[in-house]
Amino acid sequence: MFKHPIYLVPHDFSSVSNGATRLALDLAEANDGSAYLLHIVGKASEKIEARRYFQNLVSEMSEEDQGRVTTKVIVGDLFEDVGKAGDILKTSLIVMGTHGAKGMQKFFGSNAVKMISGASSPFLITQGKKKVEKINTLVMPFSFAKETIQIVSFASSIAKKFNAKIHLVGYHDSDQWLEHKTQSNLLVVRRHLADAGVEHEIVNMDGKGSYEKELLKYSQEVDADIIAAAYFKEGILPTPNSFIQMMIENEQQIPVLTVNAAELTVINSNFSFMSV
Repeated sequence: MFKHPIYLVPHDFSSVSNGATRLALDLAEANDGSAYLLHIVGKASEKIEARRYFQNLVSEMSEEDQGRVTTKVIVGDLFEDVGKAGDILKTSLIVMGTHGAKGMQKFFGSNAVKMISGASSPFLITQGKKKVEKINTLVMPFSFAKETIQIVSFASSIAKKFNAKIHLVGYHDSDQWLEHKTQSNLLVVRRHLADAGVEHEIVNMDGKGSYEKELLKYSQEVDADIIAAAYFKEGILPTPNSFIQMMIENEQQIPVLTVNAAELTVINSNFSFMSV
């Protein structure tokens, strides 16, 4: 039986996956949980080599890490089976390294975005730079869209665990009705954070440039450890969310905490991101 909370790592034997493994193990240590490394192959003949890689990887870990890690190789489909594994294992978080979007993926969405859209578990996506044990600052964007506040329960739980501060960065719209909705969302978020005992600060962008660029610039200025933003599809077409794509690809390589908003119904769900 795996020790909960479980942090699932889709592993492709790359350096970014190794970085995600380190994040998952740090979280497992902080929360007395476990890390589950999953590699998916296209055919059964590839399983032996993959298992050998995992054996070598685990053998280089400390004894403490070895006691927290489980590895598994299955035949399947990356985009379907990671989400299924998260549901079966009841994972608290899928920790995944990303290589970013390349070529046509810029138009159709990176692998990371495709996996987020098909899963119900929250993701922590890393490019390999930041370390979990140094979490002090989280940046959380919010706007008039109800989906943008649905990430707050996950962000507040990690902030509380690491005694971190959340910076709420608001999007301002010239439309008065949308601006009113944004302020209403802010009240909901602040009430949730206050009830959770999480330190937070309200930040207003000047609106002179792109909100996304201003948000990333601010994240760099405050040396953010995590950007927390919900994933949701824009409009009526099944196109990947360009905002979350930009967050994932940020040049500062700040990890992104996100969850498919379609899987959430209320801000204070019973789902536990991590033990607190």
